[in-house]
Amino acid sequence: STNEYESTDQKIKDGVTYKEHVVRAIELNPKEPLLHHLLGRWCFAVAQLTWIQRKAAAMLYGTPPTSTVEEALENFHQAEKLKPGFWKTNQLMIAKSYKQLYNNVECKKWLESALKIPIVTPEDNESHREVEQLMGQV
Repeated sequence: STNEYESTDQKIKDGVTYKEHVVRAIELNPKEPLLHHLLGRWCFAVAQLTWIQRKAAAMLYGTPPTSTVEEALENFHQAEKLKPGFWKTNQLMIAKSYKQLYNNVECKKWLESALKIPIVTPEDNESHREVEQLMGQV
């Protein structure tokens, strides 16, 4: 991704545009689980912004984009509700959200579930490795 080489202000601008597009896509196709997952990823990433990144966003927009891990989790769960077990990465993100919320019981439950989803793509393989790594931490 070229995003990792961009300035913080460009990442914030891109992130705001990204969210607008995903929200619009959900309005057009609310039953597509991938769209809810993508919004969850945006929420999760915004929840991780550092103090400095938030200050930079505030300078650009007056108010920086905001979200929480709880909002991310709601979107990941919505994706799962629409199509249970559809993607190992979604269950990984549910587990990571619960870990950030210090709920190791739910985190482990979702990690165990993610391990059962077949590896089909290279991304699944990467997510599988991350699931195994996270299992050692809960």
